[in-house]
Amino acid sequence: MYNQGPFADWVPKPLMLLLIIIFLFPLLAVMGVYSSNTTDIAGALATYSEYISLANNATTIGMAIAVTIALRIKMYFRSKEIIAGSAIVLAFLSYMIGVTDNPLVVVAGSFFIGFFKMFPIIEMILPVMFILSPSGDKGRFYAIFYPLSICIGQLSSYLMSDLIFNSNWQAPYFIMSILMLVIAALSLIFQHNQRFCFKMPLYQIDWLSLGLLAVSAMAFNVGLTFMRQQGWFSSPLIMGSLLMGILFLLATILRQKTRKRKLIKFDFIVKRVNIWHSLILLMILGVFLASSSIFIQYTVGVLGYNNLINSKLNLWMLPGIVIAGVYAFYSFKNKWNLRYFLASGFVAFFLHTLMLYLLIQPQMNIEYLYIPMVLKGLGMGILFIGIWFYASLNLEMNDLLGIIGILLMVRTFVATAFGGAIIGWATYQSQWQSLNDISMYLDLGDFTNGMSIYGTVQINAMLASLKIVLGSLCWLIIPILTFVLTHHYGQFNYRRLILFRKVIKGNSIKGYKFSNQLT
Repeated sequence: MYNQGPFADWVPKPLMLLLIIIFLFPLLAVMGVYSSNTTDIAGALATYSEYISLANNATTIGMAIAVTIALRIKMYFRSKEIIAGSAIVLAFLSYMIGVTDNPLVVVAGSFFIGFFKMFPIIEMILPVMFILSPSGDKGRFYAIFYPLSICIGQLSSYLMSDLIFNSNWQAPYFIMSILMLVIAALSLIFQHNQRFCFKMPLYQIDWLSLGLLAVSAMAFNVGLTFMRQQGWFSSPLIMGSLLMGILFLLATILRQKTRKRKLIKFDFIVKRVNIWHSLILLMILGVFLASSSIFIQYTVGVLGYNNLINSKLNLWMLPGIVIAGVYAFYSFKNKWNLRYFLASGFVAFFLHTLMLYLLIQPQMNIEYLYIPMVLKGLGMGILFIGIWFYASLNLEMNDLLGIIGILLMVRTFVATAFGGAIIGWATYQSQWQSLNDISMYLDLGDFTNGMSIYGTVQINAMLASLKIVLGSLCWLIIPILTFVLTHHYGQFNYRRLILFRKVIKGNSIKGYKFSNQLT
């Protein structure tokens, strides 16, 4: 047995730290679909962009599924076997996506990339957690790790965009294949052969529940991703996918109720206020994250930016993310009120949205978009850290692993897909309304060649619709802040409620003292 980390005793500690960085960065960056090459893949495979979005979500679903059995996998395999084996599989999957011409292969490969990348990530996160927070302080760990992981994601997206711009869309997959093989080789050289604990058999894993959950998530993925393309709820594909997702989810929940060793602790979601409240916050956050589609429509459709310029622009989120990490670190250290911490994150997103609403116009210098991107990074960093910290309050590692898959799936897939569907519907409806409004004024003129103004009309309708949607998102801050600031965050004082009821009934409360537990 061991408790000194995944590397051999003869490896110096500075080299251990370097190896953790070398392992962790590519593992966090490897994806089935890179956000910077979605249009390139869709064009190269001659398929709909929705298939690429489907594959992107499939990576998250695979990660969430893997989390539920991560501890059992760690109990059966050695750390060296997990990292080296997973890295080899990831190398093969990346290469397979890079050479395929079938979008379904991209979807399947993306799912398994998410599944197999999670095991070595957890192996590396555990020593990082000990390094960053030896006392086990979750707030300290989240304040450092989340900004680091988000920054890695943004930097890798830019590097991939630059690579694609100067070569082709397959290049990131071939590069990642090589990096994964390098990780596998380093693992075989520097890691020890000791086990984490006594070997536990894998036959006790509820594979059927795992499969039911995966099918349910992918069914929701199809329904939410193709919703706009298929005509919303009028499509049999959409209704069938959503119904299938609900039925398989119910089957998973019912089966888990009868299992002695539960993979997913659905009862925690009901019993723990912090968990279901965190899920609601994640769904709200998903709407703001999905508003990135509006930003892309503007920068690409109006300003004429390409993926590389957009990736460079996204780098301006990094200062905001770093500020969020510093802010979170001191907030948790000084035990500042969590509700105000979370509220500040939504305020940052509100300011980001408001600035975009005020700035959007047919022509604009790129420098004006820097501050909105800093605010977006600030809001994202605060809410990612704060919501995850709140969700994990008073949970042991075993309990946390039982629900972390659901939280991860909701945060990265369900919330953004649901928010994207709402934003897409709102943009579609407002653009049609804007076209109708513009056409009324065009009828007053005499145009010999109406097609000559088609492009101008489309751009103006797009600008108007984006303004409408952004303005609506700004107004959402009122109910959101009301919801965030009125929640008790697990510290509700029932004594205050009793005293309040006495006041309502006209009874005296003289002699009673109000405690200051409500934060």
